Amino acid sequence: MTVIQRPAAGLAAVREAALSVVAIAVIIASTDIRIPVGLPGHRGLVWLTVLVAVALVTPRRGAVLAVGAASSIASLPMHGLGDPLWSGRYVAAAALLYAAGSLPVVWRRRWLLALAAAPIHLVALASSLFSWHAGSGMSAWASNGMLERAGWHLVFGCVAGLLAWVVALGLDRAASASTAGLFSDRSRYEERPL
Repeated sequence: MTVIQRPAAGLAAVREAALSVVAIAVIIASTDIRIPVGLPGHRGLVWLTVLVAVALVTPRRGAVLAVGAASSIASLPMHGLGDPLWSGRYVAAAALLYAAGSLPVVWRRRWLLALAAAPIHLVALASSLFSWHAGSGMSAWASNGMLERAGWHLVFGCVAGLLAWVVALGLDRAASASTAGLFSDRSRYEERPL
């Protein structure tokens, strides 16, 4: 018996591409925004949330690498072409998310990827520590309050991971609700032989 099925793969590909483009736009827009919170790592709430959401929602793990690389390249002129490490935090965090996502335990429990955002956010601290902006005063800058800075980066990384988990749940719920009537409503669409 031959059954006609409607492909849902096209919608998933469009959703993945749209989410990647929106993620790049949000990361680039947040690069130039200065939020006067005064706590180290608070800007990671935006860019890390978006990166983790891409890693959680997209079926292909390489999408997060593409978003991180495109964001790093696009933000390079904003940070200054003389310091590539400053904008390299996006591709470094994306590479760590990609590596964490490849672990078999994370495949079975996707929420672990949201928790992995906390230590991954330390990439931002390392990129600013080893940045060429630090210059000769790096040793004095690194020794003063470094543990406190690392703690705030871990806190904001954990919050970013939890926010990304909420975003991913919302996107998955919206996708399943919008396709439920089209593809899985058995009362309206019965399987009929050709």
